[in-house]
Amino acid sequence: MRWHNPKEEPFRISGFAWFGEEERYRRLPANPEYNLPVSVDRLANDTSGGQIRFRTNASKLAIKVKLTASAGMGHMPASGQCGFDVYVGKPGQQQYYASTYPAIHDQAFERTIWDLTGSNAEQLKEITLNFPLYVGVVEVLIGTNPDAVIESPTPFFSDKRVIFYGTSITQGGCASRPGMSYTNILSRRVNLEFINLGFSGSGKGEHEVALTIREIERPACFVLDYEANATLQQYKATLLPFIETYRKYHPQVPIIVVSRIPYTQDKAKGQYDEHQERREHSKNIVEKLKEQGDQHIAFIDGMKLLGEYWHECTVDGVHPNDLGFMEMANRMESAFDFLKI
Repeated sequence: MRWHNPKEEPFRISGFAWFGEEERYRRLPANPEYNLPVSVDRLANDTSGGQIRFRTNASKLAIKVKLTASAGMGHMPASGQCGFDVYVGKPGQQQYYASTYPAIHDQAFERTIWDLTGSNAEQLKEITLNFPLYVGVVEVLIGTNPDAVIESPTPFFSDKRVIFYGTSITQGGCASRPGMSYTNILSRRVNLEFINLGFSGSGKGEHEVALTIREIERPACFVLDYEANATLQQYKATLLPFIETYRKYHPQVPIIVVSRIPYTQDKAKGQYDEHQERREHSKNIVEKLKEQGDQHIAFIDGMKLLGEYWHECTVDGVHPNDLGFMEMANRMESAFDFLKI
């Protein structure tokens, strides 16, 4: 096998907004200008939303990975927490091919993705590898047969990025594999780079986080989906200031506010009324800003995102399973139609 570093040409790394300056698989800057919450700074090392893209005619394809941690979540498969999954096809035509992941207690692995023979073995194929959702990646290498050709992937429609800020659900908990988080599903339908800034248990709308996110250049759209992590008081205190902070740098970038999905035990725990109050607050803030002249902001009702069988769409009553993420992506997709070619 010949081993390639995907940080080098002609590979393309996407999903890490500061990769061009730092060449690190990290979702926020390594030395942030603002004093980020400790948990957010730590979770920024998780590689959710990262992608490796390239084209190759390799008859043999493999991956070698060193992680920052081993699998340790009881309600999420190691394949989603620690694995890479592989899609084949051009933008808009990508199909799932395989998953690669470590044994339960391992922090490193090497896996063969394919070893092909036959008439189509050396046809040029377009590859997308999705990074793990819930651990960091120290190193990843791509292996091919020695005479394989590596070429640049089909370019994105533009150099703008779709940015998501939110919670563990945004980060991808608890998809069975990386490609099934709702942001990665949407990335296969919209030919742009997606930036996932979901921070498990830590999406609370802090001002320092807003200041950091607004530094990301060339935003195509900004999605706020952090309601689930903030208390009602925190959410009411932070949502409008977060939007206003972002608007100072990006006055015409579309902003989408998403209220949280229903939890199966909301009524049993007496949380239903508070959930509705949160939802109405999100909706009212968007309507207020529209009345004040902001024509680039929209609201998505999270109560409707899981569909008729919403109670079957989670692994624990809170975090979506693959069905839940697919339902979310299907119902959110139309909000991004303006970004499609």
